[in-house]
Amino acid sequence: MNTELFVARRYLRSKRYRFFSLSTAIAIGGIFVGVAALLITLSMLNGFQNELRRRILGGTPHIIVRRYFNEPISDYPTLMEDLKDFNFIRGMAPFIVQKSIVRHQRQMDGVVVKGVQQELEAVITEIEEKIIHGVFNLDDGCVIGVELARSLKANVGDTLVVASPFVEQLGMFPRAKKIVLRGIFDLGYYDYNATILYMDIRDVQSLFDIRGYVSGIQVSVDDVYETQRYSKQIENKIGYPYRAVDWIESNHSVFAALKLEKIITFIVLTLIIIVAGFNIIGTLVNMVKKKTKEIGILRSYGFKRASIMRLFIYHGCMIGIMGTLLGVVFAYIACLILGRIVFITLPGDVYFIETLPVEMAPEDFIITAAAAILITFLATIYPAVRATKLTTVEALRNE
Repeated sequence: MNTELFVARRYLRSKRYRFFSLSTAIAIGGIFVGVAALLITLSMLNGFQNELRRRILGGTPHIIVRRYFNEPISDYPTLMEDLKDFNFIRGMAPFIVQKSIVRHQRQMDGVVVKGVQQELEAVITEIEEKIIHGVFNLDDGCVIGVELARSLKANVGDTLVVASPFVEQLGMFPRAKKIVLRGIFDLGYYDYNATILYMDIRDVQSLFDIRGYVSGIQVSVDDVYETQRYSKQIENKIGYPYRAVDWIESNHSVFAALKLEKIITFIVLTLIIIVAGFNIIGTLVNMVKKKTKEIGILRSYGFKRASIMRLFIYHGCMIGIMGTLLGVVFAYIACLILGRIVFITLPGDVYFIETLPVEMAPEDFIITAAAAILITFLATIYPAVRATKLTTVEALRNE
C-alpha cells in the first residue's frame, strides 16, 4: 500500500479507539447530509415533473390544430384529409370547447364543455381508461371529473343541466339542455377533474348553435417528445390561417417553473455540501496543528513536501468519498421507500396532483457525487499546502 495513503487512512481513526475520530465523523456527516438531501430532493422534483407530464398527456392531445384567434373551423373534413399525409400521426379527432355552466339540483359550477366523438376520443386521450364510476358513454349523456362531481354532489345516473348563457336567436337568450351523467373520470390532474365536462360533439353544436363548426382538430402522434418538430411540419403544410400547438407549448409555463425550481434547488442544496467542505478545511487545519510532531518526524525520515501534501489530500478525499457514498446509498434507499409508501399527500388544487412521486435519475446521482468529491478535493488543498510549509526543525523544536 502507498505510504501516504496508509498514514492518511490511519489518521481517520482516533488514538484510543478503532473508530473514526469525532472530528472525522462530523466531517463525514456533513458531506453525507448534503449529498442525501440533494439527491432526495432532486428525485422528488423529477417524480413530480414526470408524473405531472404523464397526467397532462392523459387528458391533453399531443397537438391541437386551430385557426388563429381560435375562430371556428367549418372545412375540418378537408383539413383532416390533408393531415393524413403525415406518417407520424396515429389518430385525429375534431372537438369543440365552450365555457358554460352546469347545474345539479341546487348546486352550480362553471365548466369547460368539450364536445368530442366518442369512438375517436379514445385514440387521442386516456379518458375512457380513467373512468372510475359508470362508463364512457356520450349518447345523450356526459362524463365529468371526480372533483366536479363532488362539487355538484352528483352521481352516475343523475340528470344535469348544461346551459349556454347566450345564443343569438331572436335576441340574446340562454339555452339549456338536460343530460344524464354516464360516468365519472379521474385523470389525476386537479384542473381536469374539476373543470371539464365531456359531451357528444353534436349535442354541443346544437346547444351552442354552431352546427357544422368545430373548435379544432386533436392529433395524436407516435413520439410525444418530437411534437415541436411535428407541429412545424404541420404548419408548413396547411399554412395560414391555421396553427399547430403541441402539448409542451400549451403547458410551457408549468414546465418552465418546474425546471427553474430544480435548478435553484440544486444550487441551494449544493451550499450544504460547500459548508461541509469548509468543515473539512477546519478539520484538516486542526489536524495539521495536532500532527506537527508527526509531520516533523515524517520529514526527518525523508518525506518530501509533495508527499506531505498528498497525505492530507488523501485524508480529506477519504472523508469526502465516504460521506458521498453514504449519502448516495441512503438517498437511494430512502427514494425506494418513498416511492413505494405514500408518506406525503398534497392539496390537488395547489400542486395539481395529490401525491408526491419519487423518481431517481442516474445523471443526478452521478453529477451530485462528482460535485461533492470535487468540493472535498478543493477543500483539502489549503490545509495540505499549509502542512508542507512546516520545516523539520520548527516541527520538532518544542517536542
